[in-house]
Amino acid sequence: MKFIKQLNQADDAQPPISKPVPMRPKNLALPDDHDQLTDLIGVARKLHVSKRFVQDLVKAKAIPVIRLGRRCVRFDPDAVLTAVKRFEVKEVQP
Repeated sequence: MKFIKQLNQADDAQPPISKPVPMRPKNLALPDDHDQLTDLIGVARKLHVSKRFVQDLVKAKAIPVIRLGRRCVRFDPDAVLTAVKRFEVKEVQP
């Protein structure tokens, strides 16, 4: 026994079956990273270092941290990058 559903070709509300349906509208702008806080993993990815190294930087008070609780910490990405750039070494050519 076969069940066949007839497609109504005049119905424009449904997208064509052969084309994928977009997950978000094309005109929707992505959120700006500068006004959002990030977590430990986000900072580690941004700096291309391990989570442990970021924890060591926090413990040494080398980067600013926002403590929301005992275990919940967040970071301002702009402030972290500003703090990390203080460690930049400028070599002088003789």
